[in-house]
Amino acid sequence: MINKLKPALVLLIATSLLQACGIFGDRPPEYLGSEDGEPLVIPKGLDTPIPVTPIVIRIDKMRSPSGDELNPLPPRAATTAGGGDANAYIAWSAAGAYLAVKDSPESVSRRLRFAIQRSGMTLVQRDDVGGHHFEYVQEMQEMEKGFWGKMLFWREEYGPNYSGTYKVHLEADGEETRVFLLFAAGGSAGTNAAEHILGFFMERLG
Repeated sequence: MINKLKPALVLLIATSLLQACGIFGDRPPEYLGSEDGEPLVIPKGLDTPIPVTPIVIRIDKMRSPSGDELNPLPPRAATTAGGGDANAYIAWSAAGAYLAVKDSPESVSRRLRFAIQRSGMTLVQRDDVGGHHFEYVQEMQEMEKGFWGKMLFWREEYGPNYSGTYKVHLEADGEETRVFLLFAAGGSAGTNAAEHILGFFMERLG
């Protein structure tokens, strides 16, 4: 008899839960229907509370970009390794991190070809306009862990691995050349990978 009642009991509980979810899930929050109540009545002998003026927060409607604002020019943002005093430095723009080199694109293309090889990377394909393809294999070193890091033993012990096949893209920028890092298959390699790998070239071209 007890075994026969179990399926019915489970079905009853499941039905109740579904009904409860429907009740609470479709109901709007109570504060949306709140109304001002009657003034507070203070009994004799008690101090009247100091009224608090409500704070009204207004957010003006944001204007949508138009025209060439949808594709703004890269800003001259923060730089590393001495900035304007260095021959090569990492900078950031709307298109991501890049290596700025005080040299012409033709010269930077030639210098990059040697920098790739001398940095321990493999030059896969040489490009006359500077879009060299190369393979980078990162030497992983175990990171030092603190107490809590040792407790999380399942996490990555060696940090991010930027190994892969990449290509560089050169853009003239006045008297400088911008060097962007892309995946060999296309698309930006991302800020972290760009800062990591372009940093090797910065040391060679700086």
